[in-house]
Amino acid sequence: MMILRTAHSYLALLLLSALLPQITAIAIADTVNVGSLVLVRVVPPWDIIDPGIAECVVGAIDYAESRGVSVLIELETYGGYLDSAFTIGDRLATSRVPVIAYVSGGKAFSAGTLISLPAHVLVLSPIATIGAMQPVALNPVTGRYEPINDTKIINPIIEKAVYYAELRGRNATTARLFVTKNLVLSAYEAVKYGVADYVARDFGELLEYLSGRRVTAGDATYVMSKPLRVEEYSCGIRSRFLSILSNTLLSSVLTTIGILATIFSIASGRLEALPLALVFLFLGLVGSGFNPNLISIFLILLGAALLSIELFVTPGFGILGISGIVMLSTGFALMPTGGPTFVAPEAAFLAISRYVALGIGVGLGSLMAFILYKVVQAKRRRVTLFELEGKIGRTVDRIPAGGEGFVIVEGEYWKACSDEDIEPNSPVVVVGRRGSLLIVKKHARGS
Repeated sequence: MMILRTAHSYLALLLLSALLPQITAIAIADTVNVGSLVLVRVVPPWDIIDPGIAECVVGAIDYAESRGVSVLIELETYGGYLDSAFTIGDRLATSRVPVIAYVSGGKAFSAGTLISLPAHVLVLSPIATIGAMQPVALNPVTGRYEPINDTKIINPIIEKAVYYAELRGRNATTARLFVTKNLVLSAYEAVKYGVADYVARDFGELLEYLSGRRVTAGDATYVMSKPLRVEEYSCGIRSRFLSILSNTLLSSVLTTIGILATIFSIASGRLEALPLALVFLFLGLVGSGFNPNLISIFLILLGAALLSIELFVTPGFGILGISGIVMLSTGFALMPTGGPTFVAPEAAFLAISRYVALGIGVGLGSLMAFILYKVVQAKRRRVTLFELEGKIGRTVDRIPAGGEGFVIVEGEYWKACSDEDIEPNSPVVVVGRRGSLLIVKKHARGS
């Protein structure tokens, strides 16, 4: 019996020695050293968590995953839109690289707290406060924000907050109170109650805290090296444009202008102004939550059609050309820059196309402005072409007083009239003009 056990032990040792290199290789493969952080800022003036910010943060995480580095989100915000917060939160929850959230200022309320909970590491400045996650809605009549207590809206937010907290080992009860009781915690209270991980006075202390820290994300364990390099991620033109259009007041103003201008152009019969009215209307719809990708495609196609009509069909350069340039520029600014798919070109190509389109738009716009300037200048200038007033000529026929006859002026035949009798072959001077009819009188040499 003893011999049998010894043999079994010997066989187990042989098996373990054979598998040990593979186990070690797997462990090494699952441990990744990280030497840099991709920094994306959600701070004033871009501090509202809206579709533009959501797209920017998601893009930063995608970029970090492609390089195998960590993400650092700097927060200083009162909150923002619920859909955008869910978009960011879900992306943080599924991130395959470590995401660090740092509340560098005094606040990360509401949606700011919601997107902080799924971060792998949450660090606050000493003056920071977080919480107050009860949703509110803007009353269009009074213009005030009113709390929402409908369980159909509240319960999904609670479950999301609890899920994010439990995913990262945070205090789920406190996360629930953030929504149900509008609980607000200071930085040190957040660390005490297991919501945040650390309090750092500045970026230097934050990087010192992160150096050497091990963070598990996806299927790998990441080890932060020392020193850590910070690479700032710049949000694109489309993201910033979406943030501007998401402003509630601006969206309402653009929609109102678009509707009124559309009605006016149709009612007055000035249909050439309709495309420009539609631009205002569509931009207002973007701020109301309408899909910006569809509007981008529509604006590009309609802008190209209008510009083609203006260049090749109608003479001159007017409202159709202006509308076409505005639509093309706006459409390319809103063009999506997602990753490559089976029907879309690569993101780098789309980014280059956007800048080329904007350059063409600016160039054509400048040319149009120059042309309009010259047209206005020409219209204000007194017409001097074929100006014959004061020129000396000679009658061909006899011109009776109040009658008409032909004269030669500057080598050309003209029909002329006079208030006095003028004999043929008499010198005359041009004193005026009515259309193609010259007004003449006897020249002093011929009197």
